[in-house]
Amino acid sequence: MTLRMRNIAEIAPFAYAFEPPIGGRMADIGRTLGSRRIGLAIQTVAPGHWSSRRHRHLFQEEILVVMSGRGTLHHGEQRIPVGPGDAVCYLPGDPEPHGFENTGTEDLVIWAFGDRVPHEICVYPDQGVAFVEGLGAEVPLDQAKPSAWTEERRQR
Repeated sequence: MTLRMRNIAEIAPFAYAFEPPIGGRMADIGRTLGSRRIGLAIQTVAPGHWSSRRHRHLFQEEILVVMSGRGTLHHGEQRIPVGPGDAVCYLPGDPEPHGFENTGTEDLVIWAFGDRVPHEICVYPDQGVAFVEGLGAEVPLDQAKPSAWTEERRQR
């Protein structure tokens, strides 16, 4: 077996961004090590920026750990101060959209763990879209149509 080992300091982060002020730098530890199902990304978010759009996952579970810096966790309509050592877990289907905002004066560093599922759907309510992994595309929520082709409806 090949040893899948790297020093985190050797994994170069890359810039990522959505609409301003959402974005930062990310080191994709999980993929770099060759993990197939467990994701670990180290996100570094500058003061005044957000780690991501507010979102919620339909199938992915995630654990988010604040390693350094200070900020605000936007959890649904709540605003929760966070700092080093704070950890939060979101289960698949949890209804609260969430995201971190760096409200501090130094970089906010978050370790984001998640299980990678090829059928993931991530809902971004503020943008009115859902990212569908299998399509590699964002789908407008206002154009979604109810379908009779669901597991629940087929069981009736």
